[in-house]
Amino acid sequence: MPPRRAISFAALALVLCAVSARGQNKTDEDFPLTPGTYWLYQGMVRYWVKALDNGKIAHVTWKTSVARAIHRDGLTIAVVKGMPGDLDWSEGNATPSLSVVIRTQDAKFYLLEDDEAKSAIAELDNPHYSWQQVPIDDDWFLQLPLAKGKKFCGANGMQRTDDYYCWVAGSPHAAELAEAKGVPPGKHIAWRVEYFTNPDDTEFDFVPGIGMVTYEYHHHGTTADTELHLIEFHDGSKP
Repeated sequence: MPPRRAISFAALALVLCAVSARGQNKTDEDFPLTPGTYWLYQGMVRYWVKALDNGKIAHVTWKTSVARAIHRDGLTIAVVKGMPGDLDWSEGNATPSLSVVIRTQDAKFYLLEDDEAKSAIAELDNPHYSWQQVPIDDDWFLQLPLAKGKKFCGANGMQRTDDYYCWVAGSPHAAELAEAKGVPPGKHIAWRVEYFTNPDDTEFDFVPGIGMVTYEYHHHGTTADTELHLIEFHDGSKP
């Protein structure tokens, strides 16, 4: 969620200037970032244990939630607790951290983690801070609407012909959400978004209006895998 992205989705996401009510509603329709919104996932973490060739599996339930959001400089800045990528390289007992998802007016989404997130959160109440300087292409992980082959990354990744070190959208497919609580009834279309490097790969399925409905991380060497699927969704903008 994945120098990779992060999610740790996808994040899953990933928000600022006075925007119109219409613009705020559009944000909620594509990637819900209203405070109180949360996603509950179940899945597993596989981690290395010396005596076990295939590692050990920990079954997990994981919550990702929007703690706060502001609108400034034409951006929406959301503080998100517990991006799915927090579970990567853990034994299933990771502590949810605070990340920042930034949405631009043209529906680009950026994910800030670790020190980047801490620096951004420290400026949330600073009325003189210029948020336009914050989103950089290396933190770009999503743009809506999605289409097969769209890429999200910095200039170095865009120049590659193998699609490595860049988030890349795949083909749309039916989302399996019949058992997930809080998801609006009806058929939903998901888009797989993937990030490949030499040592690992990260991918999530994104459903507009809901967010990340699956998340996976796989290391190609030492055992480290995360696999999550959505079991409950709550849109904080609705009662």
